[in-house]
Amino acid sequence: MKILIAIFSLSFLSFSPVDITSKVLTTNCHQTFHFFFLSQGSPTFWIGEDLSGECQISRLLNISVNDTSGSVSQSELNEYNNWNFVEELNTVFRKYEEQSLELKGNIWQFKDLKISKPPYESLLAEEFNEHIGQGGSNAYSWLKIKGKDGIILPKIDGIKTELLFSYKSGLYINYEISEVHYFPNAYLLVFTNQPRKAVGLDTMHGFFIFKIKRDS
Repeated sequence: MKILIAIFSLSFLSFSPVDITSKVLTTNCHQTFHFFFLSQGSPTFWIGEDLSGECQISRLLNISVNDTSGSVSQSELNEYNNWNFVEELNTVFRKYEEQSLELKGNIWQFKDLKISKPPYESLLAEEFNEHIGQGGSNAYSWLKIKGKDGIILPKIDGIKTELLFSYKSGLYINYEISEVHYFPNAYLLVFTNQPRKAVGLDTMHGFFIFKIKRDS
């Protein structure tokens, strides 16, 4: 009887890791960002994030910025991808005026301002591969170890900027720029699209918020 129990126990343990791995590989949480507006007063960026796949979560991100940094608070919606309430909020707050940019090739521009993705970083790409091989899972675990050294900023010409905030879910190496919002003499918001997926097949898109320096 004791032998039978031991065999059953070992058989059970052999199958449990396979089940856990299967769950990780089928997460498929793909991000979609929605920029709504930048409110005045204590400057706050209103951004929506939808996470599809097994996540099925929508959350409102409020990023408040000051002269040196930014902080984020997030609220989950009751209903996935239902942003109808934002239309009403859009009429409530005083907002910063946005200047539209023109996309020419891979460069976002307005007059002398030009924004483009950074050059390909083969060394950091290899480091990220090693990080995953050693048990890392995504951009968050990467940034926890590398910090600012694991971030490559976009190329910005024509104005002087200072980074205030980067969203923690983004992998900021070898990315594409998907969207840019320019608020003259105030701020620059740059969304990134990361073609590489995390271990759970989740996306690792993100965004930067820059302060535009007055002497630029």
